Amino acid sequence: MLHLIIVRHGEAEPKVENLPDKDRKLIKKGIKQMRRVANFIDIMGYKIDKVFSSPYIRAYQSAEVILEELDEDLKIETIKELEPDQDVSTIIEKLKETNSSQAEQVIMLVGHEPHLSTFIKSVTGGEVELKKGGVAVVEIDPASFKGKLTILLTQKVMKRL
Repeated sequence: MLHLIIVRHGEAEPKVENLPDKDRKLIKKGIKQMRRVANFIDIMGYKIDKVFSSPYIRAYQSAEVILEELDEDLKIETIKELEPDQDVSTIIEKLKETNSSQAEQVIMLVGHEPHLSTFIKSVTGGEVELKKGGVAVVEIDPASFKGKLTILLTQKVMKRL
């Protein structure tokens, strides 16, 4: 079974004219949101094997905060397949390559909307929307690459954990 922890980046700097979207950084609220995501991952007892992040700064920083909070020394692999304008088939192919042994694995993906919810729909059939700082857990059968959404949490819910 392939377990995907899918995280939408935390709250970032607002869009401004002279700052490219990919260079927007997390703000304090976004860092706090990612600490909550790490707390959720810890409570659930997930042991992350691999981390893929969009190359956009706010997504990479989100992954960094989560790993730091979990005291995990994993390398964050930035992949273009998680950029917001990519076709979801590219991330599916990347995950198939990564999980070619079809072993039990936990992979964390950190990216953007609507790309992440489109990806979730393509593998589960479910319509979802990941709010900023939200997290979804999808279990995928590596043979068929179809899965089921097992958890979908907003920051509001994670505050209560």
